[in-house]
Amino acid sequence: MPHRKPPLLATTSQIVVALGFLLLSLTRNGAHAQPRGELESSLDLFNLLYLVVVEPLLPLLAGAGLFLLTRSHLIAAGLSALGFGAWGALYFSRLSLDGPLAGALYGMETDGIACGLGALAGSGYAHLIKVEAHRLGAKRTAIAHTVGIAFATLAFVLLLVMHGSDKVGAGLYFVLLALSLGLPAATGSFGGVVATMALALIAMVQGVWGAALASGVRDAGQAAFLLFYVPPLLAPAIALAALGKWLGGIFRVGGSEDRPG
Repeated sequence: MPHRKPPLLATTSQIVVALGFLLLSLTRNGAHAQPRGELESSLDLFNLLYLVVVEPLLPLLAGAGLFLLTRSHLIAAGLSALGFGAWGALYFSRLSLDGPLAGALYGMETDGIACGLGALAGSGYAHLIKVEAHRLGAKRTAIAHTVGIAFATLAFVLLLVMHGSDKVGAGLYFVLLALSLGLPAATGSFGGVVATMALALIAMVQGVWGAALASGVRDAGQAAFLLFYVPPLLAPAIALAALGKWLGGIFRVGGSEDRPG
């Protein structure tokens, strides 16, 4: 008889894989954005938000949408890689000093691979929501993911407005740890909480990067490489989420036993 992984271990492994794909795609985008250093001082608000918010989110949303339509991670990642790769090829073919063909190949490689990995992370997240909705119910799943995404958005805005303040970042991290413990206890969601807390950490990095770009810092692109700190910072959140899920399970079982039949 085949042995199945425990649900918590299986969910954790899926999150780690999806987070790895997302971090790899974002660090490639960060390295790709580095040559734009001379242009940072001229970025207006629209271009800034496009660079640090819209551009990273597009592959995630595309991957999630394609997965919901096709139910295939491979198709979601493949179509996104081809679509964004074609756009990158067209864009860089006009800019390359080595000729249109070299620019097109560079754009296909960088944008195609990075966006394909981001789309794979997005399709994995969509699958996670579907699994949790079936297991926990729509209400508890919606609470866990909505609170997590709202916190990620708030963290990005605060760090962007506060110019990447270390004190604000530390305070947000402690709130993140508190949510990592409280949300699983309240909703029973482990995977969704860990995924949205990972998203919150990435949003914090994007907020610091955006603040550096807005300030016209010459080496602002280096801030994107703070993404390498996300896995060690996420480890305590994973541990607290597991603890919160365990505690919440105990309380829910105890409460159900106390109820009259």
